[in-house]
Amino acid sequence: MAEQSPYLVELAEGIGARPVTSDAEARAADYITGVMSGRGLTVETQEFDSPRTYSWAFATYHLLTILAAVFSRRLPVPALIVALVVAYVMRRDLDTRWGLTALMPKGPSQNVIARHEPKARRGEKLRKVVLVAHYDSARASLAFSPGMVRNFNVTFALMKWITYVMPALIAAELLPVVHRFDRIAWYVTMGVSAYLLVPLLINVHRELFMRATPGANDNASGVATLLGVMERLVPEPGSDEDVFTTTSFPRIETTRRTEEEAWAADVVPEDAVLSYSPPGSSRKPFEDGDFDDLGWAEGAPSEGQTSMTLEGDSDEEAWRAFAEGKPAEAAPGPEERRRNPLLPGRKREREREREPESKQDVRDWLGVDEGFDAKKEGRKIGSWDHFGDEDGGDDSGRKGGAAGDATEDPDFAADEAARIRRRVLASEKDRELTEKEVWFVATGAEEVGTFGMKALLAEHGEELRGAHIINLDNLGSGNLAWITSEGMARRYTSDRRLQGAARRVATENDWPIKGRDYRGLSTDATAALARRFKAMSVMAFDINGRLPNWHWETDTVSEVSPDNVALAVDFVTALIREL
Repeated sequence: MAEQSPYLVELAEGIGARPVTSDAEARAADYITGVMSGRGLTVETQEFDSPRTYSWAFATYHLLTILAAVFSRRLPVPALIVALVVAYVMRRDLDTRWGLTALMPKGPSQNVIARHEPKARRGEKLRKVVLVAHYDSARASLAFSPGMVRNFNVTFALMKWITYVMPALIAAELLPVVHRFDRIAWYVTMGVSAYLLVPLLINVHRELFMRATPGANDNASGVATLLGVMERLVPEPGSDEDVFTTTSFPRIETTRRTEEEAWAADVVPEDAVLSYSPPGSSRKPFEDGDFDDLGWAEGAPSEGQTSMTLEGDSDEEAWRAFAEGKPAEAAPGPEERRRNPLLPGRKREREREREPESKQDVRDWLGVDEGFDAKKEGRKIGSWDHFGDEDGGDDSGRKGGAAGDATEDPDFAADEAARIRRRVLASEKDRELTEKEVWFVATGAEEVGTFGMKALLAEHGEELRGAHIINLDNLGSGNLAWITSEGMARRYTSDRRLQGAARRVATENDWPIKGRDYRGLSTDATAALARRFKAMSVMAFDINGRLPNWHWETDTVSEVSPDNVALAVDFVTALIREL
C-alpha cells in the first residue's frame, strides 16, 4: 500500500479547513507556492476578489421566487417579471456566468501558477497542458448530510426546474381560460413554489451554523495529485537529470562548441576523435558506400580511438543530438580499415587472403563466416520486436552471431537487445512527457462558484486557448473516472481528444478507470468548457456513483486511500504523455 501523500496531510491536517477568502486559504496558497518553488519553478500568485459564499445568493433566488408566487394573484405582471428575471439570472449563476453570487460580500483569494517550459527546438511549437486543482474547502451543508446526499441529484433538479417553471405557471394565471379558475391556479403555483422553502432554509442554516470541512478528498487529494505529477515532470534543482531524455549524458547548452569546449564540458568519451558537419552540409551518415563516419577513410582515428560525428541542420541541433545520446562508434584498427567486407568479387577475396589469423578468430568468436552480410541479415530481422526470435536465428534464438559462451548465458544477446530497446523507448516516452509546456495551477475560491478558474481564464485566456486543461477533483476515494460531460445549467461535453487519450491510457495500462457523466456541482472544468476551452475533469466515485464524504465533516485524511492518489498520479502522468 502506498504511503499517504505529505501534501495531502499538510493541507487537510496541518492547515485544516480552508474556507474561501480565509487566512487558512492564504496559508495553503503559501504552502503550495513553497513546494512549487522548491522544485525550481517560477511561481506566480494571481490575486483576485471573490465572494465569501454562494448561500446568500441562492437563498435570495428562492425567496424572490416564492414571493413572486405569493403575489401572482393580485400583481400578476410584476410577479411574472420578477420570476423571469430570477430564473434567467440563477441559470447564468449555475452556468458559472454573472449572477447574484458576484454581488455578495467579497474578500481576497488567489491562484498559484507555476509553468514548466522546456526549451523548444527551432520551428517547434510545444503542446500546452494545464493541470488544475482547487485547494479551498467547502462549508458543510445539510444538503450533503449522509441522509440527504443520496438524493442530491433529485433535490437539486427540483430546485432548478421549479425556478425555471415558475414564470410559466404565473403566466398561465393570466390566460382567459384559466382566469375562471384563478384561485385553483394560484394554489397550484403556491404549492409548487413551497418546495423552495427547503433549499432556502438549508442555505440559511449553512451560513449560520455550519463550518468548513477539512477537505481531504475535496480537494487536498487533487492538489496532492497535481504536485505528484509535478515531481514526475520536473527534476529537482541541481540534479543531473536531463529534462529531454533519461540517458546519463551531462546536459550542455545547445550553442556552437569548439572541440576544446567539448572536452572541457566532459561530454566526450576518452580516446575519441570529434568530427563536425557544419550547417548546410549534405553529408549524411551511413549512406550506401559511405563509411567515413565509421572511420574507414583518410584521416580516420588511430586504433583504440572512437569516432564521433555531430550532425544537424544547425549547430544547436547537432549538439542537441549529441546530448540526447547519439552512440559513439568504435573505430576498427588499421588492418580492418583497409578491409571492406562489402567489396565484391576478387577484391574481397584478396582482402580475405591478406587477413591475419586474429581477424579470422574474431569472425569465429562472433559466429559468422566471411560471407556474412550484416545489411541483408538486418532486413531479415526487420524490427527490434523480432530480435531474438527463434525463427531465422540459431539454436539459442539469437541473430547476428554469438557473444560469449552460450552455455553460460544462452539468452545474452536477446536480453541485451531487449534492454537497449526498452531504454530507447523509455527515452522517447520521457521526451513525449517532458517536452510539453505544462502549467500547474492551484485555484482558490472554487467552492463558491469557480471564481479562481474564472480569474485564470480572464487573465491568461489568450495563452491557454489551444491548451488541454485537466481538472483534478475528489480523487482520494472510490473508483477513478474521466468525466465525459458536466454542468449544472447546461451539459458540456468534455474535449474529445482528452477523452480519447484517457481511454487509450486506461486500456493500455489495464487500469480500472472509465469515462462517466457527472451531474453534481460545477467544477473548474465546467467554467473552462462554458468558455469553449478544451477541458476534462478526472474524479473518483463510490459504488453508488457519489463523491465520498462530499462537503461533509467526515472528509478527513483517514477516509482517503493513498493508493487512489498514487493511481491518479500515474494516470494523469500517462495522460500528459499521450497528448
